Amino acid sequence: MDLGKPLVSHLTVIRPNANISAEQARRLLRRFRDLNLGPCGIEVSEQARVTVAGCLSLDHPVEGGVRYSVREEEGAERVLDIRWRNGRLALCLEPDAEHGLDVELACDGLGRLAAPDLGARMHLERTSPREIEHFLRRIVRAVYARAA
Repeated sequence: MDLGKPLVSHLTVIRPNANISAEQARRLLRRFRDLNLGPCGIEVSEQARVTVAGCLSLDHPVEGGVRYSVREEEGAERVLDIRWRNGRLALCLEPDAEHGLDVELACDGLGRLAAPDLGARMHLERTSPREIEHFLRRIVRAVYARAA
């Protein structure tokens, strides 16, 4: 996966004026945790589909990251780990942490958050569960594309 170019070019309508703050990152991670997505099938390639089976860190502070259970078609269980580290969203699919990916997030003056490398965006304050799910689906697809 070429992370040098955005997946969706129309995301440039959000003109980021700054990277997001640590507080905004915590809010984003809380949204992922509180969504507790699952069971939910996601196509990660033309030949493969995974099932997100729920959040594993519901009772933990988001500063330690948000972890989701992911089941592959052949039965393997993986853990998607989402953290805020060094000003970026750190994503990895355990046990293959070496295939992790760091994603830049930016926010515009209206509170809209964008991750152009993922082709994902949402309003941090006024977002629906469907928008959060869409963002999380983009994360799952990107991590699996990186691991391939």
